[in-house]
Amino acid sequence: MDELMTLGQFSARTRLSRKALRIYEAQELLLPVHVDPHSGYRFYSPDQVHRPRLIGLLRRVDMPLERIAVMLDLPPDSAVKAIRSHWVELDERHVGRRELVRYLQDLLSERQDEMFEVKTRDMPRQKVISTHRHLTADQLPAFIDEAHGKLSKHLTGSGATAEGRWFVIYHGVVDETSDGPVEVALPFSGAVEPHEDLGVRLEPARTEAYTTLPKSLVRFPDILRGYDAVERWLNERQLTVVLSPREVYFAADWDLLGDDEPACDIAFPFTLAAELENAGRP
Repeated sequence: MDELMTLGQFSARTRLSRKALRIYEAQELLLPVHVDPHSGYRFYSPDQVHRPRLIGLLRRVDMPLERIAVMLDLPPDSAVKAIRSHWVELDERHVGRRELVRYLQDLLSERQDEMFEVKTRDMPRQKVISTHRHLTADQLPAFIDEAHGKLSKHLTGSGATAEGRWFVIYHGVVDETSDGPVEVALPFSGAVEPHEDLGVRLEPARTEAYTTLPKSLVRFPDILRGYDAVERWLNERQLTVVLSPREVYFAADWDLLGDDEPACDIAFPFTLAAELENAGRP
């Protein structure tokens, strides 16, 4: 027992706070080699000094404890790759935040982006097969890809034909705390039965205001500029949104599109405010 260190001694040796060491213990990242059953005092071995120091350094590069727990058990070559992968993610996140700051600066200064041309179109009533889910922003890209593939596969298996562009409807806000829901819909012709979480319904005829984005702008936060442009156009003309906004995608295979090619419409179904008011009168 003499060669073991108390929690205080171990804290001083590793230059980590007692609070941090207790958090690591709670996460089972670093367990004492001995806990006195009567006093509850914790004791550590000198052989354990390297591990908490490494954990502390990894936390300083914003690696989550859950990922650290996995990485610590990897062989050296795999651990190096894991750190490199984490750093790439951090770098991409930093670029995304820099773009978001630029967007916020433009938004707060009420600087309008004139690059978006807003048009209108009349859309017919459509039969669609769709699926929806409550999810947060980090789950959105994977869900859209998964849902589109699942819808297409079910149409093919049913002998039906996709007809028109597929779209993603946002029935509520999607961010880090708000979870939509989001619906992915694919228009079709033919006969299709609902299956599991796939439903069949009619999308009503509508008039849409929309703007077209190249592939390079169909990413967060650049895509928000398209939404802002259409909403501003509607507000200036006293038009009222009557259905949830949607992103209408041009191609089934996203990878085939070049960055400058048209890739997506941001569309808002609308009506005149006066027409909406009259519709509610007897």
